[in-house]
Amino acid sequence: MNSFDTARVETVLVDSYSTLVDMRSLEDALAEYTDKAREAATIWFQRSKIYGIVATQFEEFRPCRDKYRHSLSYALQSVGASVSQTDQEEILTALDRLTVFDDVRTGLKRLTDDGYDVYVLSNGDSDMLATLVDHTEIGDIISGTISASEIGLYKPDQRLYRHAAVRTEIPITEIAHVTASWNDVHGAMQSGMQGVWLNRRGTEWEAFLDEPHLTVESFHEFGDVLDVE
Repeated sequence: MNSFDTARVETVLVDSYSTLVDMRSLEDALAEYTDKAREAATIWFQRSKIYGIVATQFEEFRPCRDKYRHSLSYALQSVGASVSQTDQEEILTALDRLTVFDDVRTGLKRLTDDGYDVYVLSNGDSDMLATLVDHTEIGDIISGTISASEIGLYKPDQRLYRHAAVRTEIPITEIAHVTASWNDVHGAMQSGMQGVWLNRRGTEWEAFLDEPHLTVESFHEFGDVLDVE
C-alpha cells in the first residue's frame, strides 16, 4: 500500500512480544525437554494467538499468562514431549527473559527525543508488561503500557485499539501502530490507525488482506521515515 502519512503521526504504539523481544528464543527454554524445540516453540506461540482470538470472539477472556500456559501444554503434547507441570512452569518463565532486539532502546529513544509519545500496546497482562519494560530497559523512554487485560479483549479486536486511543488522549487517526504481527497490523488499520509492519525477517507479506500502510525492518528505519534525528 505504501500510503503512510508522516504528517498525521502524533503518537506511536508498539507491540510487545515478537516486536520488542524475539519469540524464537523460546526454543532455548524448550531445548532441554525436547529435540523438537523449534517446532514446539512455533506451535506454542501460534496456539497462544489462536486462544486469544477465540477467547475474545466468545467473550471468555482469560489472563495472557494462562493463555501461554495452556498453549505450552498443547505444544509439548504435539511434539510428543512428556514434561511435568513443575517443569512447564519453569519453561513458562522464559517469557520474562526473551532476547531483546538490539534496536529497541536506541530506536524508540530517537522517537521520544524528537517529541513523539511512545506506548506499548500488548495482549500481555499488566504484570507481564511491567517485567517486559524492565527487561527491555525502556521504562524511562515510553509514556506507558496498555494491556488487553484492562478491557478483557485481545488484539486484533478493534475495541482494544480504540481503548488505546482513549488512554493516550490522541485521535485514533493520529496514531501509528508498529508491530511484527500481520493480524495486529490489520486490527490497527481497521480501527483507524496507521499500521506499520515491522518485518525483521525480510519475509513476504501474507496477502490475505490489504497491505500495511508502511513496512520497515527496524525501529531505526521507522525513525528515518519520520525524519527524526
